[in-house]
Amino acid sequence: MELRHLRYFVGVAEDLHFGRAAARLGISQPPLSQQIMALESELGVQLFDRTSRAVTLTDAGTLFLREARATLAQAERAVIVARRAALGELGELAIGFNASAPFVPAVARAIHDFRIAYPEVHMTLSELSEDGLRSALAARSIEIGFLRSLREPELPPGAATRLLMREGLVVVMRPDHPLAARKAIGACDLDGQAMVVYQRGLIGGFTEDLLRLLSAGGAEPIIAQEVREVSTLFGLVAAGIGITIVARSLQALQSAGLVYRDFDAPDANSAMWIVHQQERLSEPARHFLEAVIPSRETRER
Repeated sequence: MELRHLRYFVGVAEDLHFGRAAARLGISQPPLSQQIMALESELGVQLFDRTSRAVTLTDAGTLFLREARATLAQAERAVIVARRAALGELGELAIGFNASAPFVPAVARAIHDFRIAYPEVHMTLSELSEDGLRSALAARSIEIGFLRSLREPELPPGAATRLLMREGLVVVMRPDHPLAARKAIGACDLDGQAMVVYQRGLIGGFTEDLLRLLSAGGAEPIIAQEVREVSTLFGLVAAGIGITIVARSLQALQSAGLVYRDFDAPDANSAMWIVHQQERLSEPARHFLEAVIPSRETRER
């Protein structure tokens, strides 16, 4: 039995006239009659009562009509689903990101716009460390990731990197800190200052690069605490444990107990990178990449 047999049956059942049904289906009447008889033979059931005056459905034909319509509707839906999936309108998209990525306007905007444009794509968002993100890319458990690093990150084979943005750094402290009265703070101003920093090896080498930057500027700060979470970082600064330096986009947190001052030092900036699978990239992933940076060229690693 093929779908065309069901279409022919439904056509005759709706018209209850072989001639009219044949014209509507675009075939001649004799082949239509033959197809219906072949269907009845295969089922071993008479679907129509035929007389010289009328064609009517048998009881079996009436019940079969309901199921035939449902089968055709499901087949049509299957075709639509396949076509929409090929266009990236359906499916799954797994994204990994570091803790500060949601505060970058381009990232937040891309996630929002993608969810509006493709509401039937199931998006899975996972907060991952740098090593966790690399492992997830290698295992193909994510297709796209956001990673903060001053340098282009090293990735597993088959992954690609794009520079999303660079931004300046700010010094964060309590309003009563002696440096809070300044509009900008240089590296030498931080010599001997107690600092709260991200755990080394956690965020794309951010802390290691920051300490090298400070050392080049003549500053040797005191590391009062290393933390893993953004909320902990800001909480300890607000508690007076020390000051910290973060990417400018994190000013969006705007804690009432903190002030932000420009960090004025050569090369004092941070970069946000978007990384993704290079091979067998899904259509939803392609759409997302276009939403984030539609015009940048991918640099393969």
